[in-house]
Amino acid sequence: MLIKDSIIEQTGLIYTFPQAKEEILFFDIETTGLSPKASSLYMAGVMFFDIKCNSWHIRQFFADNYKSEPDILLSFLEILDKYKYLYHFNGRTFDIPYILDKCRKHGIKPDRHCLSVLNDKDSIYSIDLLLLVRPLKKLLSIKSASQTSLERWLGIMRKDQYDGGQLISVYSQYMQFKLVSPDKAQGLEKLLLLHNHDDIMHMLDVCSILSYRDLFSAGNNITVTDITPGKGNYINISFRHGIQIPKKTCITIPFPSSKEKTIHVQDMYLEAGKEAAVLSAPLFYGNLKYFYENGKATGRKAASICYGTKEGLFVPSLTLFQPENYYNTQFYITCHDKICFYALPGGTADTGNPFWAGYVKLQLEAFIHKKAK
Repeated sequence: MLIKDSIIEQTGLIYTFPQAKEEILFFDIETTGLSPKASSLYMAGVMFFDIKCNSWHIRQFFADNYKSEPDILLSFLEILDKYKYLYHFNGRTFDIPYILDKCRKHGIKPDRHCLSVLNDKDSIYSIDLLLLVRPLKKLLSIKSASQTSLERWLGIMRKDQYDGGQLISVYSQYMQFKLVSPDKAQGLEKLLLLHNHDDIMHMLDVCSILSYRDLFSAGNNITVTDITPGKGNYINISFRHGIQIPKKTCITIPFPSSKEKTIHVQDMYLEAGKEAAVLSAPLFYGNLKYFYENGKATGRKAASICYGTKEGLFVPSLTLFQPENYYNTQFYITCHDKICFYALPGGTADTGNPFWAGYVKLQLEAFIHKKAK
């Protein structure tokens, strides 16, 4: 078994991990096929953060002979035992089941810690980047959730031009050339190592896409900085979000149709920069309904009776979230409609009014659950 170590330079894309970096291990494997019963594991690569050097290190375990598979497994488990969290890309579906199947084949028993991480189905210690990024794909207009597509969306172009399937024949050639042409084998070895190296290294870049999840999370701190009229019948709410998203993004979110077919609510727009953004919300003028809480009345019929009306200027909301103390503050075109509204507060342009920060947060939390255009 060949072991190769390398240090990578910090990329320009930054992500603040929810865990301590020194507790994180990234990993990726290379195999000669999809089935562990009919293929071989010929490489496992890992990446970890060295506090002393303040840099990420990659270590690759490469099968330079046909007897290296057990050694690769043992080496991976030995280093995994030192880390609390395991990051990977599609590892829950492929890499981890493959590793566990090969361990059973060779009679290798991972210790309790390794098993708890590898068998974690709650994504607490085993974090699959694909599962986290996939809900953002349509919202961010990313064509595919493959790692290569995500890298291209971020503007990253690899030196490595192969995919895992293409490298199966390259590894076969490598093993043949080792005997008859060592120089050619060395060149192929570099290609094989480069692909695995780049897969692991660029997982750091892919992690930066998770910043959008933070932007749309309930825990995001919003500071409204300006409120101005927008083009058409819109109001622009400028705010700071303090999250370093990797690239400027423009998102269009349509509102659901009202049961009142003659009324159409325009789309909502978000233009998000690296640390600040503008939410453009359509204004709506009309006479809307608010429904009373009635402990004795239940059912759709009762709800449709217990209401009042208010005429004025409103902004629509993407969420129907309504805690108990929100009665008489959310308005609707008609009963059981899928779209609700908030009345504009007095002193509309007052950025210090907590209404605006709350309104923006409600919309951002709903973005990830809605379908973007």
